[in-house]
Amino acid sequence: MAAYRDREEMVEIFATLAERAASSQAAKLLHNSRMVVSFVYRNPDLVLVMDGRTAQEGEPPMLMRFDTAEPKPDVTFECSADVGHQFWLGKLDVPQALGRGIVKARGSIAKALKLLPMMPPLYDAYRQVLSERGGLQGGDLR
Repeated sequence: MAAYRDREEMVEIFATLAERAASSQAAKLLHNSRMVVSFVYRNPDLVLVMDGRTAQEGEPPMLMRFDTAEPKPDVTFECSADVGHQFWLGKLDVPQALGRGIVKARGSIAKALKLLPMMPPLYDAYRQVLSERGGLQGGDLR
């Protein structure tokens, strides 16, 4: 069973996550690193950009955008939406997934991997968003 019903569901989930994560400690770390990380998902298709570089005064330290390649990402991860779902649940061993080709990456991969320790609060926020929505596909938080 697919993790997401359709693209619209993905956008709703990640838009809610973006609101909650925008001023989080993880967002501040991404901003301090001045990195832009792009996730390109397939089935359903969605591009998610976490921008820690271009926030202006008064904006949250991290901006999350959909379906854009701007600003140019420092690193891009490509995978199926189902694999992306496992990542956001905190259940994906990213180095292993990269090594096995389940996730493809371009750009500053080593620099991006150093940001993995900042992700657990975002994983928690993602799970909370799913829980509030009744889970995915009949309440399954796999």
